[in-house]
Amino acid sequence: MRVPGSSANLGPGFDSFAIALPLLAEYDLRPARSWSVDVEGDGSGTENGIPSGDDNLFVVSARAAAKAAAETLGAYHVTQRSAIPVGRGLGSSAAAIVGGVVAANALMGEPLDRRSLLRVASEVEGHADNVAAALYGAFTVALPGDDGPVATRIAFPRAWRICLLIPREPLATEKARAVLPASVSRADAVFNLAHAAALLAAVLRSDGALLSIAMVDRLHQPARAHLVTGLEDIIAAARGAGAFGAALSGAGPSVVAFAPARLADRVAAAMEESAQAVGTMARGRVVRVRAAGAQVRRS
Repeated sequence: MRVPGSSANLGPGFDSFAIALPLLAEYDLRPARSWSVDVEGDGSGTENGIPSGDDNLFVVSARAAAKAAAETLGAYHVTQRSAIPVGRGLGSSAAAIVGGVVAANALMGEPLDRRSLLRVASEVEGHADNVAAALYGAFTVALPGDDGPVATRIAFPRAWRICLLIPREPLATEKARAVLPASVSRADAVFNLAHAAALLAAVLRSDGALLSIAMVDRLHQPARAHLVTGLEDIIAAARGAGAFGAALSGAGPSVVAFAPARLADRVAAAMEESAQAVGTMARGRVVRVRAAGAQVRRS
């Protein structure tokens, strides 16, 4: 099966907005006596600490789906091949979690509907933004509900591109969450509410001018800025090269920018040059938003 990576928050949409990316994690399963996971591709090194047994996120999530469905699920050997860099704010954990719940659901005969899969995945992840994009694809808005999160999927403007700046060094999500303030001012809450609404309107209307105003945050990015060297300069470089806006991708350290297709390569190069100017090794990349979410392929 295939699961896309994702970029969350997108500025003001903290723990709510995300886009699916064409950076894919693939999982092949075969029956086994006990669960095990072989990791190939990015994240295969021991320095990334990806578990190979019962504590692997894919396995944890598969078992959580079976429990939610009150079904019995056998053990499997999983081979993971991933093009999603680990620890870069590009949804590698969410991909493993969604992979586990979707694969388990398929093996059990699909007793769980998509919202139930979102609920199980969100419980494992802790929040719904990245897992919603990995499950649904495109641009997603996830919001809490009394019986679990609800997510809606929105088509992304075809004329826009996603410019990623992916640093060589990772940043632990736990570290990036630890610096967040316990409370925010009413003024900052209102600021983000208005900008998040405007960002959504900009995507729906393909309005780059509105997006350039909307893609600003006061809830999480200022607190995390010191964790990513030169973040403000990188964002300014992206805008100066023609991006509508730029922001931390998830908890970072990657940076995501939205740009018109004709300027996207220039934006990615400008971000890369800005990072290198402050001694950060990073690579720029231009991609489209991936329309498809998690997909099961049966052999």
